[in-house]
Amino acid sequence: MTDKLPNQHDLIPNLAVLDRLLMENYPPDIHSSIQRETEQLPYYLRGVCFSINKLESYRIKAAQALAEVPEVGPNTQLILPAEYSDPLSFALDSYLFFLRRTFDSLRPYLCRCPTKISLPQSMNDLINGIRTDKYQLDPQIKTLLIDFWDTVGKKAKGYRDQTNHTAIILSNCIVFNCSQGVGLRMLLPDNPEEKRPFKINYNPGVNAMGFTLESLKITVQFVNRLVERMIDLTAGAKKNPRDRAIVSITMRGAPLKISSRTTGEPVPFPVGVKEIVKRAISEI
Repeated sequence: MTDKLPNQHDLIPNLAVLDRLLMENYPPDIHSSIQRETEQLPYYLRGVCFSINKLESYRIKAAQALAEVPEVGPNTQLILPAEYSDPLSFALDSYLFFLRRTFDSLRPYLCRCPTKISLPQSMNDLINGIRTDKYQLDPQIKTLLIDFWDTVGKKAKGYRDQTNHTAIILSNCIVFNCSQGVGLRMLLPDNPEEKRPFKINYNPGVNAMGFTLESLKITVQFVNRLVERMIDLTAGAKKNPRDRAIVSITMRGAPLKISSRTTGEPVPFPVGVKEIVKRAISEI
């Protein structure tokens, strides 16, 4: 299932239309600043896809660990050692980071489309404010935000907060033989809102791969519905607003002079992680 990463158009087909409408409403001298903010949305959503691909590639490697067990039978089960389970957890943590940042990266659009409005940096704070009528947003946008948060957003935030501040939340991973070939038991907690490590439970637990794929699907649908609504609001009386888009590249870092000699670092780098760790220990 490890696929090539989808590009911006694959993920959010009309985002470039919204970008054009947004730029038309602001003076050219702040376009670069706006682009630095709005480029985060497709970037982080692609990061979600990247993390899922990584998670699946490590799942495949973990399943191969069963072949290393002597005398494997139909009922053989193997609790994965850290060399297989840790990469799964790394990829999951990455997924939760990118998913959470995708939520927050909607803010630069929400606070400008159709008109400028002050909104909090955190999606969680925004949702709480919407529930108390603190922020005057379009009613359809409010509904989209609250429905999404109650379906996926709140749970994803809980998992991200747990893994950031509380514990390693991926359960012990067990690889086993099954009728389809090889299975992998890999669970998230039942209670993502729990902040006490000893209260986190897995009874019965949430299948991690199922959660990541379903939350990706719902997030992509939500983002696109939100973008389409913001296009309608921002376009106003303009006819056929989706006929034209914008193509822009934001230059990060120092300006690049085509005529000058480019400097950088060698590929592959001459020293690997294991060697760096070995040197660090020897120099203590």
